[in-house]
This record gives sequence, C-alpha cells and structure tokens, in this order.
Amino acid sequence: MKKMTFTALVLVSALAMSACGSSEPAKGTAGSGGTTEVTVGTLPILPTAAIMLGMDKGFFVKEGLDVKLETGQGGAALVPAVMSGQMQFATGNPISLLQARDKGLDVRVVSSYTYDTDKGVHAVLTRPDSGIKTAKDLVGKKVAVNTLKSMGDLLIMDAVKKDGGDPKAVSFVELPYPNMEAALKSGQVDAVWTPEPFMTIIRKADNPVVTYPGVASVKGHPTMVYFASGTLVKSKPELVSAMAKAIDVTMDYAQAHPDEVRAKAASALKIDPALSKAVVLEDMGGPVRKDELTAMGGLMKEYGVITEDADVVGLLQSVPKP
Repeated sequence: MKKMTFTALVLVSALAMSACGSSEPAKGTAGSGGTTEVTVGTLPILPTAAIMLGMDKGFFVKEGLDVKLETGQGGAALVPAVMSGQMQFATGNPISLLQARDKGLDVRVVSSYTYDTDKGVHAVLTRPDSGIKTAKDLVGKKVAVNTLKSMGDLLIMDAVKKDGGDPKAVSFVELPYPNMEAALKSGQVDAVWTPEPFMTIIRKADNPVVTYPGVASVKGHPTMVYFASGTLVKSKPELVSAMAKAIDVTMDYAQAHPDEVRAKAASALKIDPALSKAVVLEDMGGPVRKDELTAMGGLMKEYGVITEDADVVGLLQSVPKP
C-alpha cells in the first residue's frame, strides 16, 4: 500500500516537472520563430498524458503553438487563471464551466476532451470494513471530492437518489486526489470520489468500489473539455482555432492509440507501467455531447448548484473562424 501511495504522490510532482515544456520543443518562441507560446492548465490525472503525447507528436507545433503545461487541483481553480489571461487555455469539467457562466464569466468550450465509459472512469471507494455497499449507504457519511459543488458531489447525489437515498444527507469534504487514500485509511472520511489513476491505486489497496456515479447518473457524459475565455476567442480567433485543431488531432490520435497514452503516462508521469496498463481510460475526442451536457445542467439546477437554467448554449458557442 505504501508503494501505491508513493506512486500517487509522485504523479503530481512529475506533472509539475513535465509542465516545464513539451518533450519536443517548438522551433522558436512567440514573435521570433513562427510559434506562439500558450500556457495550458491541466489536472494531475492520467488523461493529461494524452496532451503530452500530442506535444511529442508535434501536433501543436504544426499549428504554430509552443505549449507549456501547468497543473491545478480542479477545473474551478483554473477558471480564474484563464479569465485573467494567466493561462490561455485549460482543461475543466463542464460542471465547473457552467457554474462560471452562471456567475457571469464568459468561458467557452474550445474542444472536447474526455467522456465517461460504461466501465466507469471515476468511482466512489470506501474501506472494506465501512459497511457501505451501495450509493444509498452514503447517506449520513463523509465523502471526499476534489472540488465542492462540482462534478463529484453532483453525480454522487444523483446516484444516491436513484438508489433510494436522500442526496442532501451526504456530507462532502474537499481534498486533493493524492491525499484521498491516506484520508480514507485514517478514517478522516468514509469514502472518496476519484478518477484514474487514483481510482485503480485505491482499489488495488483492497478498498472496494461503492458506485460509479457517472454511469449511475448521466451515462456517457463529458468528463473534461478544453476551454478559453470569451475575450481570447473574440480577440485571437486564429490562435483559438489553431489550438482547437491541435487538440482535436491529439485526442483522435489518443483514442486510436491507447497503448501509447498508457506508455506516456508511465514515462512522463512516472506511473508504474503495470498500473498504467491496469487503469480504465476515458473515451477521447469527438464532438461535445450536448444532450448529456444538458442533462448534467439540469442536475445542477435540481440540486441547487445553480439557480437559473444552465447556459449550455453559451458555453458551446462556436469558435469564430479566422
């Protein structure tokens, strides 16, 4: 178990080191060599290996982009950085972005990223002796999520309701993914919600899965998208279009070559190769699934995350063509 936990902690530090630049540097810098430097906010999770793979393949350089990666704890934390111009693009879950639009922030989806699968790519896990067997058993329990009032607690509440429990009786605590296994072991929380690779790390430490809330709630929903500010979309449409094209090519390549994504995760993120082969990969690429996104927006209003109808149309405004 100690080895598994260490691997999880190493993942975050490895991401930070990898964020210093692509393994295939762009030829030149903004304004001097035909490429434009852009900072992209990412999360310390396995699908980040996909964008690293695209950087290796030169998909971004081909579009004139010199990509620098920076990591954050959750999509909600990356929104201010994008809105302020500290980052030009970032990955985030659509719940956080719909919340941002509800608060009047003009965030726009640039490209799709990942989707949940029938196997479930994020799970609620518990200790083997907790007595928690199904989603409704989470009533009255303390559950860790990476960001409050976001995808984790929203989908868990809906899963609890569908299992016959009171969704409002679940207590949520905000914790970074790498801290969740220790919090679960110590009894600080009764259960944790996490994506890969932490889902497999925690499960392999003999902690059973309670539910896959993404499958129990809105099947096939978008888990992550790439986004930018409306200001950037309007002021630099050529840059945004180039980024969207590079992301689309990268995600399509990643979907068609999952073994390369796993290998990249093992090397760049310093994940045990056996672990990288065991994790469940999300579906990548393709158009944003508007119906599923709309359903998630409905859940946001139902559970009081927002008070008005979710602005799905505004979030999915087309990127202007140069």
